[in-house]
Amino acid sequence: MATRRSGILRALNILGLAILFLLMLASLSIYLLPHFGWRVDNLSSGSMEPELSAGDLVVTSPVEPEAVEVGDIIAFYSTDAHENLVSHRVVSIERNPSLSFITKGDAYITLDPFIVTARNLVGRVYFHAPLLGYAVAFLKTTPGLLVALVAPGLVIVAVCMKRLRSELKKTRGKSRGEEA
Repeated sequence: MATRRSGILRALNILGLAILFLLMLASLSIYLLPHFGWRVDNLSSGSMEPELSAGDLVVTSPVEPEAVEVGDIIAFYSTDAHENLVSHRVVSIERNPSLSFITKGDAYITLDPFIVTARNLVGRVYFHAPLLGYAVAFLKTTPGLLVALVAPGLVIVAVCMKRLRSELKKTRGKSRGEEA
């Protein structure tokens, strides 16, 4: 019975460490992916419902403007000031005089009141996960970074130290048994 219990505890310990490691890896990717042209963002409005909702995590991959097709959901800046990042569906592509996109939020009846130029294109929505955007928004803050990277790191160090202490006790107990 004790061996079975220790086996279950060991499995839970490994699972917990794996979850902490994955949390750290996911958090780190939020900071590293932009260096490769990818973005991880929180969707802040319901303009794309039912496909995407406010609070969804949205991963945007880099894309050449010429590769965008009608029906793609793209991320773009709504103005040349690069203030608001928007994710809407492409409903039409214009090529005269230069490449631009006509977009629309799925929740809206009318088209967006602006034309998206290739220069304002950020990328194509590659992946989304419901409600995880709120966590991303938190992880992009300083307290979120501390919670996601430092806290799990400290837990992993504490678990390793506990294991090391346990192993040292076993080793000392064996060496004392040999002296007697």
